[in-house]
This record gives sequence, structure tokens and C-alpha cells, in this order.
Amino acid sequence: MFGRLRKNFAESNYGPLGLEIVVVILGILIAFQIDRWAEHRRDREREYDYLVRLKDDLHIEIQSIDKAIEYAESRIAAVLLLEEAIANPSIAMEQPGAVPAALETATWRSFPQIDAFVYSELQSTGNLALIRSETLRRDLANHYSTIRHHARVGLDLDMQHQFDRLTAGIISTAELQSIEEGSWNNTTGNIPTERALQIIQEFARRQDAIDLLPDVAQHHVFNKKVMELARGRTLKMIELIELLIEDIEH
Repeated sequence: MFGRLRKNFAESNYGPLGLEIVVVILGILIAFQIDRWAEHRRDREREYDYLVRLKDDLHIEIQSIDKAIEYAESRIAAVLLLEEAIANPSIAMEQPGAVPAALETATWRSFPQIDAFVYSELQSTGNLALIRSETLRRDLANHYSTIRHHARVGLDLDMQHQFDRLTAGIISTAELQSIEEGSWNNTTGNIPTERALQIIQEFARRQDAIDLLPDVAQHHVFNKKVMELARGRTLKMIELIELLIEDIEH
């Protein structure tokens, strides 16, 4: 029986047809492999682009964090100055501009606005999988979820609004405007020493506002601490990204 099948196959000249089928299949497989290689290359190029942009974004974030830490330290110093001036009003006369500036800025925001543009784009477009490093993906997710969690406290302005209500009227509109515009001299303030003394004496009569000062300081201490931790995480991710970029380039 097998002999007859071989004979029929040979008589029907299926040999060249079979060869053509094999050649077609090999061509399809090669084309498929070329497409996969090209897609892999495009993915690596896109990954490289995202890594470079992530690195730039994180460097910008470092600048925002550093500024936030500076703000927090300044706000804490303002609270301490107010507490010292209440105990020793002569401080207001030594630096007339310092107490009004501290009174106005002690509750100003010290938590930065972290936008995470590139990471948000990776998430919204579904391109996060282009980042092959599972460590980096995990670090990014942890970093930004932690910042969102801390922002609930750091960006809360209820204390500022409460303090503003309790201290309303102590500083004149002109003085507030000068402080807000940044033209205020924190040493002299361009006001007489008598006016500085009057401001701290009036503030000393606002016990409810004074009672808020420890909470104000704690708020900024919290912000400073979480931003220092965020800075450490950010620097670690930048180092990892630089290694990944170097790996792709070579």
C-alpha cells in the first residue's frame, strides 16, 4: 500500500509543490520574526524615550522638593520667632519687619505640587509595560502613591484659614500687600519699631491663635520629613534610570 502511495505521489509531481509550500512557510516565519524584531526595536526606542523623560521629570521634581523643604524650614522658623517674640517683645523692636512677616507666612503652604507628568502619561496610555524594569515600575508606583497619601495632610489649608481668621486685623492691608508681593524687608519691614511692637502685643492677646502655633509647626515638620524621604526615593530612581539608559545605549 505504501509503495502505491509513493508511486502516486511521484507520478503526480508533488515534490516541487511541497518545496514551494516549505519555502512559503519559511518566508512567513522569517517575515514574522523580522516584524517581531522591528517591534521589539520600536519598543526599546520608546522605552529609552520614556526613561529620558522620566529622568528629566524627576530632576524637576527634586527642585520642587528642595524648594518645599526650604519653605518648611522657613515656616518653622517663623513659628519659633513668634513664640520667642511673645515671651520677649523686644525681639520685635530689634527686627521690625521679622514679626509681621512671620505672622503672615507661618501658615503658608510648604508641601509642593508634584505633577508626575511622564508617569501619568505612562499610566493613561497603557505604556507602563514598556518599562522592562519591574523594580522601577514598583518604585514609581510606591513613590507617587505615597506622595498622594501625604498630600492629604500636606496640602490641607484648614489650619491656615483658621489662623488667618484668628489673626485678622493685626497687620494692615498695606503691610499684607507688601509681604504678599515680596517687597517686604524681613529685617526692617520699612515700619517703625513702635509699629512692630504694637503688632506683637496685639498678637499676644489672641490666645486662640497662639494655641495653634504648635500645630502649625508640627504641620511643617511633617512636610519637611516626608519631602526629605521623597527626595531620597527620587534620587534612587534617577540612579536606576541612568543605569537602564546606559544599558540600552550599549
